[in-house]
Parts: sequence; C-alpha cells; structure tokens
Amino acid sequence: MESVEGLMKNLQLSDAEKRGLKIGSTGRKAEARGGAAQALGKVLSEKMIHTETVEQALGRVWCPIKGIECKPLGDNKFLITFLQDSRKRKALDEGPWMISKELLVVADVD
Repeated sequence: MESVEGLMKNLQLSDAEKRGLKIGSTGRKAEARGGAAQALGKVLSEKMIHTETVEQALGRVWCPIKGIECKPLGDNKFLITFLQDSRKRKALDEGPWMISKELLVVADVD
C-alpha cells in the first residue's frame, strides 16, 4: 500500500480546483464591510456564569476602551460582540481565558 504522501504526489488538480472555493466570508472581511466583530464563548463549568461577569472580567482585557457585549445563548454559552473590532484577534489568539476560576473557550463566528 502506498503512503499518503506518495498518493498526494500523483494528485492532479484542474485549474478550477487549484483556485479553490470560497464559502462565506472571513471575520476580517465582514468587519471591514461594517459587520460587528463577534465570537462565541463557552464557559466549561457546572455553575452558571452571568453575562455581566463575562463583560466585566474580560471586557477590560479584550477591549479596554469600549468593552464587549455578551448575549446569553444558554448553558454558559455566549455571543460576544467586540466594541473595538481590532481586539477580536486578541481574544481568539491569546487564550486560554479564565472566568471565576473556570475555563472559557472562544471560537470565531462565521
């Protein structure tokens, strides 16, 4: 049986396949068009975490000038809106984050 690397060397893509397929848009392009910079957050805890707790604890870290807004999505899940668009990348790249000694996972919204 050939290795995967050997099989990949024999793979031939058409010109259309080489260009790729764009589905949706990336966060930065959406933000440039005026869309809000948003991310999803989930606190991995059995105890309930309130939106105000997330806004106060991480709003000052992620967006020190304008802060963040959180919308509860149930089960310690939140839709986080960054009031400073450029600060979303900090939240996504510089984790992990903790709130009340509980882990917060942050993921990009498409």
